[in-house]
Amino acid sequence: MKKFGFHAVNVVRTSLASAAMLLPAVYFGFDYSIRYALLSGVITLAIGDSLFLVALDEIGASIATPVIYTYVLVVQFLASSVGERVGLSNFVSALLVIAGIALLSRRGKGEPRLRGIAIALAGGMIWAVGQTLVKVALSGGSDFVSVAFARNASAAAALSIAYLLRRGGGLRTLNMSLREFCVLGTVAVSDLALGSTLFVYSISVAGIAATAILTSVSPFLTQLFSRLLGKEQPELKDMIGGALVVLALVITVFG
Repeated sequence: MKKFGFHAVNVVRTSLASAAMLLPAVYFGFDYSIRYALLSGVITLAIGDSLFLVALDEIGASIATPVIYTYVLVVQFLASSVGERVGLSNFVSALLVIAGIALLSRRGKGEPRLRGIAIALAGGMIWAVGQTLVKVALSGGSDFVSVAFARNASAAAALSIAYLLRRGGGLRTLNMSLREFCVLGTVAVSDLALGSTLFVYSISVAGIAATAILTSVSPFLTQLFSRLLGKEQPELKDMIGGALVVLALVITVFG
C-alpha cells in the first residue's frame, strides 16, 4: 500500500482471487440468487475493504482491525429487522464498544486518531450490510463457492472501473516486481480466495451470528502478529481497547 496505494492493491488482490476461484465456481454453477452475492462484493470487498485499507494506513492494523470488527455488533441489530429479539446484552455490548473505541482513539501523547477511527467504523457498517447479503444469497440456493467467487469478481470489476475513471481512462503501470506480485498473490489467495470461501461456507452451515463471532478473534491475532513481526508496537491500552471490543461481540452473540 505504501508503494502502490490502497486502490491499486485492492484491484490486484480481488482480481487475483477471482482468477483463482473461476474454475471451481463454474463447476458448481450459479443460481439466480447469486445477484445478492454480486451486490455483497461491491458493498463489502470494494467499498468496505477499501475503507479498511485506508484505515490501516491512517492508524495501523493493530488499531483499525478491532474497530472495524464492530460490524459484528451491527449484524446483531440488523437481525432485529427480520424479527430476531434484541436483548439487554446488545446494549451492554454497545457500551463496551464505546469504551474500547475511546481507548483506541488516543495515542500515548494524546494525539487524536479520530479520522482513522471514523473511516474504520464506516467500513464496519458497510461490512455488516454486505455480510447480511451473503446470507440472503445462500438462503436463495446459491453454492458457497459460487457466492465467494461472485463477491470477488464483482468487487474486482467495480474497483477496476473506478480505477480507470480515476486515471482518466488509462492504466498506470504499477512496475511491480516478481517478489511483490508473489506477495500480493499470496495475500489474495489466502485472504480473499481461501479465507472468504471458508467464511461463506461457515455462514451456510453455522449461520452469520456464530460465524461473525468466531472471525472476531482476528483483532487479537492482528495485534499479536504485528508485534511479533516488529511492524507495530501497540500500547497496553490499545490491547485493552481491542479486548473490550471483542468482549462486546462475544456478549452480543452469547449473551
